[in-house]
Amino acid sequence: MRKYIIIGVLAAFSFQLWAQKKPIDYVNVFIGTGQSGNTYPGAQAPFGMISISPSNTFDDYNSVDARPGYKYAQKEIRGFGLTHFSGVGCHAMQDLMFLPLTGKLDSSPVNNRNAYKSAFSHQDEKANPGYYQVGLKDYQLNTRFATSQRAGIGEIDYNGTETPRVIFIPTNSANGIANGEVHIDKAKNTVSGWVSTGGFCWRDPAYLPYKIYFVMKFNAPITESGVWIGKQKFAERDTASGNNFASYISFKNGTKKVKLRTALSFVSTENALLNLNAETPTWDFNNVLSKTQSQWANYLNKITVDGGTDDQKSTFYTAVYHNLLQANVFNDVNQQYFGADDKIHTIEKGRNKYVNFSLWDTYRTTAYLQSIIAPKESSDMIQSLLLDAQQGGALPNWSMNSQEYGVMNGYSPFPFVANMYAMGARNFDLMGMKDMMKKVSMNYYANRGNHGWLNIEEYKKLGYVPFDKNGLGTSMTMEYGIDDYSIAKICEAAGDKEAMNYYLKRSQNVFNLYNPTNKLLQGRNADGKFIEPFDLTTEKGYNEGNAIQYFWSVPHSMKKLVETAGGKKFIESRLDTFMSKIEVGWAPQKPHYWLGNEPCFGATYVYNYLQTPWKAQDYNREIVNKYYTNSPEGLSGDDDAGAMSALYVFSAMGFYPYIPGESGFMISGPLFKKTTIKLANGKTVTINGKNAEAKNAYIQKMSINGKPNSNLWLDWNLMQKGAVVDFTMGEKPNRNWGNKEADAPPSYR
Repeated sequence: MRKYIIIGVLAAFSFQLWAQKKPIDYVNVFIGTGQSGNTYPGAQAPFGMISISPSNTFDDYNSVDARPGYKYAQKEIRGFGLTHFSGVGCHAMQDLMFLPLTGKLDSSPVNNRNAYKSAFSHQDEKANPGYYQVGLKDYQLNTRFATSQRAGIGEIDYNGTETPRVIFIPTNSANGIANGEVHIDKAKNTVSGWVSTGGFCWRDPAYLPYKIYFVMKFNAPITESGVWIGKQKFAERDTASGNNFASYISFKNGTKKVKLRTALSFVSTENALLNLNAETPTWDFNNVLSKTQSQWANYLNKITVDGGTDDQKSTFYTAVYHNLLQANVFNDVNQQYFGADDKIHTIEKGRNKYVNFSLWDTYRTTAYLQSIIAPKESSDMIQSLLLDAQQGGALPNWSMNSQEYGVMNGYSPFPFVANMYAMGARNFDLMGMKDMMKKVSMNYYANRGNHGWLNIEEYKKLGYVPFDKNGLGTSMTMEYGIDDYSIAKICEAAGDKEAMNYYLKRSQNVFNLYNPTNKLLQGRNADGKFIEPFDLTTEKGYNEGNAIQYFWSVPHSMKKLVETAGGKKFIESRLDTFMSKIEVGWAPQKPHYWLGNEPCFGATYVYNYLQTPWKAQDYNREIVNKYYTNSPEGLSGDDDAGAMSALYVFSAMGFYPYIPGESGFMISGPLFKKTTIKLANGKTVTINGKNAEAKNAYIQKMSINGKPNSNLWLDWNLMQKGAVVDFTMGEKPNRNWGNKEADAPPSYR
């Protein structure tokens, strides 16, 4: 009897282990698909070129709601796009849209997003990393899709009695098309072609266009095909071109299941076919899905958490997931890619070429998280930026599919690269990057004729960007200070001490904007006069923000800012007022902390310089508890390619990457009882949070590798050797912990 009891206990224990949820099981891809966030729920591999995701119908396709293509509250689906850019604040991609459907084709869908659509229910919708399925009620069909890095596979179940079809509607992407072609080969059951599109934010597909090729194969015979040119339908025509076409294919009546395989390339249709045959060589849907979900599991298992609620874990792992969607692989399986010089290049084996960098957003948080989880990919991203500069004339600032759109002020590749390097992403041409940084920061060079270090001559001569020369000159000068400090850190790493000292000195230009009358950083004209009128909420001179929201954006020299602008007590009082309300949504006019945009991200950590770290712990926990949820409304602003999600990841782990180019973090205390970080070098960082839970926001004590610690800076160089960090958390603040001058984080001057 004892033997059977033991066997039963072991069997129950084994089942419990088997049934235990894994990180990938917690991911809720619908977080951020509500009013804010601008994420998408479709199937995608980590950093994948292709993403098959639905687009909804909207009353106004120019509206803010329509930007990401999908919103959870919408009731209809009008197609599936093959490319997406997660969390961005303008209409983007959703390229090469197609829609399975049934019945008559009596309307042209060309530039008509409502011509063909279907109601759907979230009860018939399921999605997780690498997988998406949904039923289209009006057409009595079900779809499911999975993707590899460059290819996708799908299954369509036609359940009705009407003719089964698929339409291809490239004009109905986010911004339409400037040109394109489609070819239907009924003998090979294949549709292929290309489109030229672009127009991020400006909505003109001919503005800074990129060219994308596709091929889509079906396992069922195509029995009928045709095209639309404008509003006119041409049956049995197999080709079309221009900027106003769509096409369709039909299958035999009674066909119940159709499988498809599709792939992309930015080089040629031939390369798209290579990608298709290499990554989806058969019709085995589950094989594609299994491989991709294994990749997702590998990344998501790099940081694991124990304790907390299931909702908190879903929020955490989804936030990590959002940081593994962009940047995107751009080269084909033969290593070819389309360069920033409009030529075809071949990247060396063992590397990938990446595109789609929202650098002003991602340098603050995502760069750090990606380099911890994916240091190889991060190194390739840095090398990709260098290639863009070598081919396109300068480093890009905000790029999409090899085009530089020049969105946002400052010049953010510098902190992005420096932050990744600081975290250990170092397999790139350091000397080449250092030399490129020096080149484009001393004289004006554009990337493909756009952006670059704007107003560099005024910045060098006056020590700031004058408002009467550039309407964003104030925030631009502040961003340039961060950029200069970041260049200094790369120069230091490359052994260029003379350049390091030059850029360290230049990083202090931001203080040329200090107005002792109001103790703020205020825009100035070329004649040196401060702009007027001016107060805390002045937006003139600032990019998506105001004077008080940007005031805290001197992370490399915060100690100097505190001393210059009134001292600790004054700054603490100012910060208390600033933090007395947390704003979400669109709030550049408000005099408070704006969670919905990046310049405010690190403001709470300024308390660590004021010897009141318990206030930082308090506000960070409020943000984590109140403004991130396991729901479509779980993000409080644009996710910006993962930047807002990464803020949650770091806040939940108990530290934040505040100072650009430095290998360390501000400390705030963990949400979870245990966090385990598996590093690429085989070492492990374990963060234990005794008594850690939502209500226990305050650090009572802390130790690193068994040694008591009250310093508010966590040295990542030490962590990379393997470390155990122990926190004891409590419901009331310990105002004696971390409150000494010696406990403050580092600051340059």
